[in-house]
Amino acid sequence: MAGRMSGASRASFVARADAVRSGVSSTGLFKAAVGVFATLLVFISLVFATEWLSRPDLFPVRAVQFEGEFKRVAQAELAAAVADTAQGNFLLLDLDTVKARAESLAWVYQAEVRRRWPRDLLIRFTEQRLLARWNDYRDGGGTTPRTGEVGLRREQQPRATPGAVADESDWVNQGMQAVRVGGNDLPSDVPLLEGPVGTQAIVYERFQDFNRLLADAGLQVRKLTLTPRRTWELELTGGFTLVLDRAQPDKKLERFARAYSRTLARAGTPVRHVDLRYTNGFSVAWHPPRAAARNSMKTVAPVGAANEEG
Repeated sequence: MAGRMSGASRASFVARADAVRSGVSSTGLFKAAVGVFATLLVFISLVFATEWLSRPDLFPVRAVQFEGEFKRVAQAELAAAVADTAQGNFLLLDLDTVKARAESLAWVYQAEVRRRWPRDLLIRFTEQRLLARWNDYRDGGGTTPRTGEVGLRREQQPRATPGAVADESDWVNQGMQAVRVGGNDLPSDVPLLEGPVGTQAIVYERFQDFNRLLADAGLQVRKLTLTPRRTWELELTGGFTLVLDRAQPDKKLERFARAYSRTLARAGTPVRHVDLRYTNGFSVAWHPPRAAARNSMKTVAPVGAANEEG
């Protein structure tokens, strides 16, 4: 019958279809096998390449170059500090370790390490810039009396004094960190700051603020102390001390600066100590022997202020 496939033809068609499917299947298997082999070959090549590149004697560092001020840091000292970390395979060098070694030197504030192709190493560094001397409290005690001389219990021996610089001292650097450095020709014209451990940034910031408030009165802070009870003690270039508490210290200091310019600076008797921890005034202690003749000036603002004996 027309349109119908004979049994022999159907069998031949099925055979041909099976052959095509078999060929396609074989080709797919072959391609898959080739892909697996290529992947394996690439993996093995990478393993061998990595192993080869990681050899310490391959691409050794040729030279270490330094860039910096070299005022306090000697190049030989810096080279010795990084010597055992700045050698070996140039490609696999641990730059963070080299940086840490450079910054381990007391006078190095910050270091930057870079590869300089083809096989050199560049170390840029910044030296410590000393903004102030630093002396921190470690006992946590101490108190400042309401009137009379400032008295604090401190476990710091020996006590630091403005202008005297030990061979090795603590300093506040440009990053507001407390660092210990030594050497010759250390700066003696920087302020002395004191406070609880870790407060150097706060103390230095307030030092700048207090100096700005006292500038119109011709006064300058040469030593600033933040006591463990958060009382401020200011030793001024005029040879006397101020005491401030936490309650509106800027406002109280501004009031004192105006009064100093108008009256205290013209008194003729040197001021020894001023207590500004009063709401509406402050008390003044004078240097002897002429203090007794100045009783009328001991209390600049009588409201809330307590007189002191000179």
